[in-house]
Amino acid sequence: MVCFFFDEFPNFSKAVLESLREPLEDHRVLISRVNTKISYATKFLFAAAQNPCPCGNLFSQTHECRCSEVEINRYKNRISEPIMDRIDLYIQMSEEHSKESGLSSKEMFAHILEAFKMQKQRGQKELNGKLNEHDTLHFCTLSDEAQERLEMAQNHLGLSQRSVHKVLRMARTIADVAQSELIHQEHLLEALSFRKR
Repeated sequence: MVCFFFDEFPNFSKAVLESLREPLEDHRVLISRVNTKISYATKFLFAAAQNPCPCGNLFSQTHECRCSEVEINRYKNRISEPIMDRIDLYIQMSEEHSKESGLSSKEMFAHILEAFKMQKQRGQKELNGKLNEHDTLHFCTLSDEAQERLEMAQNHLGLSQRSVHKVLRMARTIADVAQSELIHQEHLLEALSFRKR
């Protein structure tokens, strides 16, 4: 699988950013030339990075931000809501280095392999992140408590249907890593935390 990394995401042209909509949503690329249109199926991993503001120091504890509120809003608004809605998860990085000892690469690989096996045993043709709408609803089974929490989150956070499906697919993966057939509330809450921006 190919991986695309866009550094300084908001600094790409609007035409480039908006052209990502179809590939990110439908996994297809449409090429138009004079009288011909060709559509290609595509699967890729998309990652992007951006600063919190033009100078990069908005949340810094050691450097002062030099940007005005207008400049910060203009910078953030370069990426449209439809594009942001098509990105699966958001992670805010900290300038502080964590000293916690996490899992080793070998341990992570073992967890991922077990999660992958669970997906295959369920009869999925696609990995969780690439499930279509129908398969998302079929394979992402929530506990009663998680279902209630999802409905609350949808109302309180104003999640679009696309966002809800992304949350479900992420929660399904988190549950798979935990070797859980059902998606429980803790899996859903962790998935929801990756939709905050």
